[in-house]
Amino acid sequence: MLGTRTENVAFRRGKRQGLMMSVTERYLRQDIPCAHKSCQLCPQNSDLARRGLPQLSDGMILIPDVSVVSRYIELLEHSHALTNLVFCQSVVDALDRRNRTRTIRNVRGIAADSRRTSMVFANEVFDQTHVDAMLPARDNRAVMHVAAWYKAHLDLVAGQKVVLLTLKASKSVRYLSGLYTDYQQPGVEVWQLDEFLAEFHPALIEYFASITESTKDGDMDITEMTPAEYAQARLLAKAQSGYPSHLSPSEIEDGLRSGTLIRGKIRILQPGGAMRTESQGIVDRGGAADTPDILIVGRAALNRACTGDTVVVRLLTRAEENAESNDSILEQGPEETGGEEDNEAQLVELVEAGEETSLDDVRKPVRGIVVGVSERKWRPFVATLQLDEAGGSRHLAVPVDSSVPKIRIHYMDTTAIADKYFVVAIDEWPADSQYPQGHFVRVLGPVGNLDTEVDVILVERQIAVSQSALKFSLASMREMPISTAQCPWSPSAEEMSSRRDLRDSLIFSIDPKGSQDIDDAVSMRKTASGGYELGVHIADVTQFVLPGSATDTEAMARGTTVYLADRRFNMIPEILSEQVCSLRGLKDRYAVSVIWDLDSEYNATGVWFGRTLIRSACEMYYEQAQALLDGATNVDGLDPKMERSLSESVVELAKAMRVLRQRRYEAGALELASTEVKFTFDKESGAISELLPKSSLEIHRVIEEAMVFANAAVARRIYEQFPGAALLRRHRSPSSERFARLVDAARTKGFEVDCSSNAALADSLRRITEASKSDPDIVFLAKSMATLAMQEAEYFATGDCGSDGYLHYGLALGFYTHFTSPIRRYADIIVHRQLLEAVTASDVKEMAPIGSQKWVSDTTGKLNERNRQSKRAQRESTELFQSRYVMQKTVGSGQQHLIADGVVAEIRTNGLIVYVPRFGLRGPVHLRDSSGQIKLALSVLSGDASDSDSFIGGCSEFAVDTKQLSIRLPIDVPVFQLGSHVLRFSVFDHVRVSLRVLETRRRRPPVYLTLVSRASSRANGMRADKSTLPSLDKKLGASAASNSASSASKKASDSENISPTASSKAAVGENRATGKSSDYYSVLERFGEMSLFETHCDVQTL
Repeated sequence: MLGTRTENVAFRRGKRQGLMMSVTERYLRQDIPCAHKSCQLCPQNSDLARRGLPQLSDGMILIPDVSVVSRYIELLEHSHALTNLVFCQSVVDALDRRNRTRTIRNVRGIAADSRRTSMVFANEVFDQTHVDAMLPARDNRAVMHVAAWYKAHLDLVAGQKVVLLTLKASKSVRYLSGLYTDYQQPGVEVWQLDEFLAEFHPALIEYFASITESTKDGDMDITEMTPAEYAQARLLAKAQSGYPSHLSPSEIEDGLRSGTLIRGKIRILQPGGAMRTESQGIVDRGGAADTPDILIVGRAALNRACTGDTVVVRLLTRAEENAESNDSILEQGPEETGGEEDNEAQLVELVEAGEETSLDDVRKPVRGIVVGVSERKWRPFVATLQLDEAGGSRHLAVPVDSSVPKIRIHYMDTTAIADKYFVVAIDEWPADSQYPQGHFVRVLGPVGNLDTEVDVILVERQIAVSQSALKFSLASMREMPISTAQCPWSPSAEEMSSRRDLRDSLIFSIDPKGSQDIDDAVSMRKTASGGYELGVHIADVTQFVLPGSATDTEAMARGTTVYLADRRFNMIPEILSEQVCSLRGLKDRYAVSVIWDLDSEYNATGVWFGRTLIRSACEMYYEQAQALLDGATNVDGLDPKMERSLSESVVELAKAMRVLRQRRYEAGALELASTEVKFTFDKESGAISELLPKSSLEIHRVIEEAMVFANAAVARRIYEQFPGAALLRRHRSPSSERFARLVDAARTKGFEVDCSSNAALADSLRRITEASKSDPDIVFLAKSMATLAMQEAEYFATGDCGSDGYLHYGLALGFYTHFTSPIRRYADIIVHRQLLEAVTASDVKEMAPIGSQKWVSDTTGKLNERNRQSKRAQRESTELFQSRYVMQKTVGSGQQHLIADGVVAEIRTNGLIVYVPRFGLRGPVHLRDSSGQIKLALSVLSGDASDSDSFIGGCSEFAVDTKQLSIRLPIDVPVFQLGSHVLRFSVFDHVRVSLRVLETRRRRPPVYLTLVSRASSRANGMRADKSTLPSLDKKLGASAASNSASSASKKASDSENISPTASSKAAVGENRATGKSSDYYSVLERFGEMSLFETHCDVQTL
């Protein structure tokens, strides 16, 4: 039925007509339904149900205002935990006045999704919610009027809770009457969006923070200007630069010569947590170890620089610098490790994994601004689609790498790339453009598909354009030897005659179970003189991969085999890596061997290098060899006839390697820890059946030491022949400032760490290990911190630096290279060629390019980058499958939480970094949100994981330093289980955390952690009943009896001060994201029943 006639006024900007005002007539109605399924007052609701249209359900009703919908529609659209949303017609009209057609489509899409139980409410034509168009802040008032009407209307039906979401309320406002005094409807709560998410949906805080960061410099919030102001500003706006102009080439050269400007490579930091408020970048000056990096803060200061660009920077004066530091929880990956099937020392890979060190772990940088870009390093970026708000063919591509800005592209058929990953390229970034301009390249596949996710990793790490592109070329396959089941490959008589024949020697390999690409084997036997002969035999790949061949060109381009969690991409064709070159058992194979003569004390008295012909007697896997080392007999899978001989060789090999390893330790070698995990998959479904940290056996260390021994010997030999062009590997000494976090953390446990040298650091770590045998997690974290503090190891040509720069810090070796894995590393192929040239005494001048310092130097630079990207791909693959595993264990199984023990690895200004040994991952636990509000989980008191989504209100005195984080609980909180009202967290503390996955449409869903309880050892005891604590009842009995009455009388009033929303008990119960009835008050009741409700007694005296 129709009622009063009204007018709706809007301003629009036309391309030809300029600014226009449009007026629309409307008639108010009285029959607009509330659309709540439980409401019987609105007869039209039954018609909605009959027609299958979405209806509001029982539960909290959320009414977002214009500011929330215009800026955070992505959050509302893709966060299915947010249901019962009521979008006001006033909000839609406001969006329409700004031509925000995509946002309007998203709103309607949410309303049309039956799972969201949401709707668009026609408040503008409903006589009970219509607001006069002439009132100030008219749109906001209209939304508030709708909230007040819903609360009053549904109080008559179901007593529904109504929440108004906004970006405009101050933190002191919690009810509608606090915003406008003419809205006195009780019970309508007003929440700022970030506070609401932190309270009820903490899993969405990171998503909220990322949107905030990406939209902070834009005009997404349309409430910042009136419609007329906005249209006028758009009409009159000229192309004005949001960025300073870059200096001219001549100005840059003058500045570099005078020293007022500095050139370096920039790395844009990942947005990390709610506490980071500005974009940041680090410029590596490429100088000496004591040269500080340059910190660039803010988009204007970054001035259109992207990661990898070579930029020119002007240092800020002291007056220009912002002295405030930020040590909040940043996005930081776990330690990087080597390839999955590497028989070489895991220790080697660990000490070379120090490239991803957070800013806090290094020396304090100086501040600067980018004034020019000397060289762009734009690469193809993987992105997802964000349609341009104005519609049409111009859209924003959102890169999966959150350090890369959105890219403006032109694409007509958006349906073809919606909800898909695609590749984009940047063409230019004009100074007058907020975003770089680029173009669409190609589609990768649907978001969430496993193969597509792998393709994303390959493209982002610049390994390949797709998995299919990693197939070997026809030219390469034509160079391969023939080997089939009917006609297996065998050595030629001519080649056999030129090699040392070792087929009668007892040679064996030890690798992970199921390995196909076996590139190393060992031998150990006693000699008649009372000494030993030790042999390390490596697959002779260079026999088949000739310099300049198609296979050689492809292998050099790949640089390394890429190991992912569930697959690998080989550097050389499988016919070589798994058949002809692989040192398979009982097969004649070509090898390059290093054979030592050792005396009875395992000192080398002679060494031989050369090409050999071997026949491995046995392919053992680690567990079999460890059983032999432990003295077992009748080991499963081993030939009984060979077992005794193998056992003797393995035992002798282990004895020798223990001595060699100890010598390196005494010289300062470091023993570090690995976070590598292993996935097992169900053969039928492909689901992850298990995720476990990789076990560490002594036999691993035995083989590692043999490979290190061979690599060091080969390094010295090729250096003798190629003093300026030998390909070696170095690990530079880190500066002492990098160890500050380790030093501070160790002191919390009473340890002093001396990092003045590798020997001093190794001694400190050994003392920690000896004193912490009962707590291996402390040992692991200490070694992990040492790993993160180190610089990345790298290949280099010996002519690039003096001999004092050859040192491998982690291994305590003066000469080191990679020789033992030519099947999977191209650097090893070069080293093999140099070694073979050295032992055949060829003329160096005829050995170009391997004798050319420039060629070796240029090649090592490329190989370093390929290895770095391969490690990152491996890490990202591990994170992908860790995420899928957690999702499988939670969302897939229907359970809310995956609980695990963790250890505090770092203290940050807004929480903790926790390492979870069981799953080999580390992540942030936020204890304070972006507004500074303390978010301590209720489960810390209850020990119940379901309480981890509710928080204890009234906490105070959030204090942080590098060693400890402390929070003071409200005075009437029952803290018997905690021991004090001041809750403290230190590095190495044990905690219990809940693991869940934050689902997102645009990026790989990350695993996030929430705190369950402070100490994992207490987790089972915290739910004990009264009968389990008789001695406690006796000691607390008098105190509890004398204070029970006062405690009970104070409970209702005091509890309002500590509840998450400072509202009633019923409201707190509804605050739970999990929807369970247990709340803060029920926890108090449980403690009261257990006679644990503490008043003034000193727990420490009990």
